[in-house]
Amino acid sequence: MNSSTICSIVIYKHSYKELKGTLDCLIASDYISKIILVDNDESDWASTFDHEKVIYLKSGSNLGFGYGHNLAINKYAHESEFFLICNPDIMFDEFEFARLVDFAHKRTEGLFLPKIVYANGENQYGARLLPTPLNLFARRFSKMWAAKLDQQYLLKNYTIQQPIFAPYLSGCFMLFRSDALLKLKGFDERFFMYMEDVDLSRRCAEQFGAVYYPEASIVHLHEQGSYKSSKLLKAHLQSAILYFNKWGWLYDSSRTRLNNQCVNALAKK
Repeated sequence: MNSSTICSIVIYKHSYKELKGTLDCLIASDYISKIILVDNDESDWASTFDHEKVIYLKSGSNLGFGYGHNLAINKYAHESEFFLICNPDIMFDEFEFARLVDFAHKRTEGLFLPKIVYANGENQYGARLLPTPLNLFARRFSKMWAAKLDQQYLLKNYTIQQPIFAPYLSGCFMLFRSDALLKLKGFDERFFMYMEDVDLSRRCAEQFGAVYYPEASIVHLHEQGSYKSSKLLKAHLQSAILYFNKWGWLYDSSRTRLNNQCVNALAKK
């Protein structure tokens, strides 16, 4: 047994039924010592959920996904070697997570991501390049352009079967080395929802390294809410504007450098 990982999940109006599969997987893992349930609302079940691994943490108000995770990071990350940022719609076999943690133990980088798939096994392409404005806005407004751009942005042009450096690792299941995550000061809380994972991933990639590990996989029951809701679409656009204002729209030298580092390494494989 190796209980070296603490996990945080941010919930907002989630029912127990919606979270049960994820909680069952996390509780079953010998590698996870604590599961921090951060409640950004007033769930009628989470505060009374009874399991020795689960700790309920009520946020003062709903100030966003990153804000919620930061509450758990700041309070608990110093207690563990690794800290897992987990979405409430994740499923995995115990040996898959064990494989990921065992791999991370042998490395020095700050962030690790397994292969992310849908329930039917289809790849979600969790390892990505840092987006340009065209990448993001084409994906919202032009399926034809997005399909072309995604070949490179989502690294679809490459067959990735071995661990690689990638500057953007999907935020649904981010395994951090805790000391790196604390030095990064967690998420930038100016992002209410969306893009906070891109921002944190690139900061970690630059300072501590980020590795995609396709030899382990987990299931993400992903619904892409911003494609279905005008309110969520607005939130996504606001976050995208904030992100590019922070890092640069047309000129972003670190984006170019990190993306080239990834692509050049893939070209050699």
